[in-house]
Amino acid sequence: MASFIREEKVDLSKYLPAFLTKDPEFAAKLAAESAVHDEIRQELDDILNQFFVATATWGLTYWEDFLDLPHDETLTDADRRSRIIQKINGSQTVTLDFLTKLVNQYVADKSGVVADHPETYSADFNIPLLDKENMAKMTRDVRIYIPAHIGPVYKAHTLTKVENRIVMLKSTVKTIDVYPAAVEQIKPESTIYDALAMTTTEELTLQIGGI
Repeated sequence: MASFIREEKVDLSKYLPAFLTKDPEFAAKLAAESAVHDEIRQELDDILNQFFVATATWGLTYWEDFLDLPHDETLTDADRRSRIIQKINGSQTVTLDFLTKLVNQYVADKSGVVADHPETYSADFNIPLLDKENMAKMTRDVRIYIPAHIGPVYKAHTLTKVENRIVMLKSTVKTIDVYPAAVEQIKPESTIYDALAMTTTEELTLQIGGI
């Protein structure tokens, strides 16, 4: 990368006879001038860095304006640089691997999967359920890079584990039939109460399609 003539801290005394620095007043003025020159050097160096995506910081906003990318300063500089470079290289084929990496920028465990369906001119984006903000950012990025003739279908899923505890009371009655003598009324034995505790674990998977 291009750089200015000097990268080290400015010290104007290097360009003057050494005996001048022995004068306290002259040395103080020289130090003050050197500090001002060094501030200008740092500012110019910072401006130069904005002309290169790899080193740009505050200049990323201008790159996004130039490429018609939406501003999202909640992203890290590295992520913003990645989006800018991807847009600059937009002439390359947008592959499944490219789209997978794109959506997984918003998926914490990187488990997002993209599957294409050429026969229906669509692509499925299978991802964990995201919060509203990240979902909006992800779909926006997909719209930027996905080919115009491909329709994205988002399928967000989440896994919920629920425990149900059920207590049951069971009542049993014993009946005895006597034949062929006269029917005698027989009282049932006392009611038996049997407490049963049952624990079930349910894994619930929600599929939200067509967002």
